[in-house]
Amino acid sequence: MSGSILLVIGDDEERLRLRRALHGEGWRVLPAGTGAQARQIAGREDFEVAVVDNRLPDERGFQVISAVQKPDVATVALLHDEDTMDRIVGIELGADYYMRSPVNPRELVARVKQIFRKRERAAGEPSGKVYVGDLEIDPEQIRVTKGGREVMLSPREFKLLYTLARSPGRVFPRGTLLRQVWGEDEYIDERTVNVYVQRLRNKLGDDPSDPKLIETVRGFGYRLVRPEG
Repeated sequence: MSGSILLVIGDDEERLRLRRALHGEGWRVLPAGTGAQARQIAGREDFEVAVVDNRLPDERGFQVISAVQKPDVATVALLHDEDTMDRIVGIELGADYYMRSPVNPRELVARVKQIFRKRERAAGEPSGKVYVGDLEIDPEQIRVTKGGREVMLSPREFKLLYTLARSPGRVFPRGTLLRQVWGEDEYIDERTVNVYVQRLRNKLGDDPSDPKLIETVRGFGYRLVRPEG
């Protein structure tokens, strides 16, 4: 479970405790005290998990989520009690996990370990490329192409698409997708599935006003439609 963590936080004592706890697990910690520093690090370093505090000295933390995101990077957003609206924005921007700040260092370590365990289980599962129409989904490379063009997805977007694509035509209730893609998370509800489906449609060129690929089955959930011909 070794890996690099991008910790996007300030230098107050609480944040230093979190950094020390992560470092104590043998992980390489890349500290960034501001959004500007996070952008610089993201441009030159490889990392697997980004821990983003919503309150940075120079900007709101969620403004840097898109900058630190990469196809194989999981983002953990640290939220304060009064940041309800920012949670919604964070979901729309692609944050994968949420934790309430102040965070117990041991709780953060446990969450990061959980992320790595999920990746290890996924790596050990039988997998192969999935083809649906002009979509090619490669779970080993975490790569999606549509008509030969690569589509950049966040880890959570990829998992949602892969779940749907492995059973084209099957209707997945929102609750089922929530459990399979997100697991247990106190901040996540079924509306999150709607947001992520909308994001997938936009990235895949599936007109949200008249979707042909990811279809809404009213009162139930979603299904991925295999194109005819």
